[in-house]
Amino acid sequence: MARHPVAAAALRALTLAPGIAPLGALFGASAVAAGFSPAAAVALSAVIFAGGAQFAAVGLVASGASWLAASALVAVINSRYFLLSAATLDLARKGSATRAQRVLVALGTVDESYALQAAWAKQAAVGALGLLMISAWLWTIWVASTLAGALLGAHLPALLNAPVGASASSPSAAVAPWGLDYALPGIFVGLLGIFADTRERLLAGLAALAAAGALALVGLGTVAVLVVPPLFAFALGRWRPSAR
Repeated sequence: MARHPVAAAALRALTLAPGIAPLGALFGASAVAAGFSPAAAVALSAVIFAGGAQFAAVGLVASGASWLAASALVAVINSRYFLLSAATLDLARKGSATRAQRVLVALGTVDESYALQAAWAKQAAVGALGLLMISAWLWTIWVASTLAGALLGAHLPALLNAPVGASASSPSAAVAPWGLDYALPGIFVGLLGIFADTRERLLAGLAALAAAGALALVGLGTVAVLVVPPLFAFALGRWRPSAR
């Protein structure tokens, strides 16, 4: 028997919860450690809804940078969502979404939501409600885990005793003693597993991983994140359009 779209979307979102929830909790605790109130930390997660950009913004603010600089950094890091939103809108049109639903789907697009939506659309026809609920469940997990981290941050001495700038801008170092430093890389390994369903995509993913890793080792982490993956994706689409 086919599940209701709300329940089906919840089950799909829960597959990524083991990576998203610890990361959201870490952000909440890091933001509080950097001087944000729990309400402000939750508001950032609710409005920005983008893990890496949020950590970067909190790190900048904690180091004394202006809100304008933090906002510009968030805009640059999240610029990749223009492409993801366009692809998600294509899924929404195929799902007979109304204009209002397409707007909501586009606004809720993150890496994880698009991965789950695209995989679902490949397996079966998915309507607008299913697409929307994927984003809604992921948003709920992210905001709820941020709230938990913000409220429990005072009980995580290993995190709060770290330098403020380090805890806000280097999440892996802050949570290594707790064994939670797997969360962010684990999420993207999972996304590669979802998308690498052909030999071409697997090779492109592994090549992008190798190039990005090499750049990160020499201090070019931003280039590794923002430039390398899109270039490899464009190259794959140009070289093998049928592999898209």
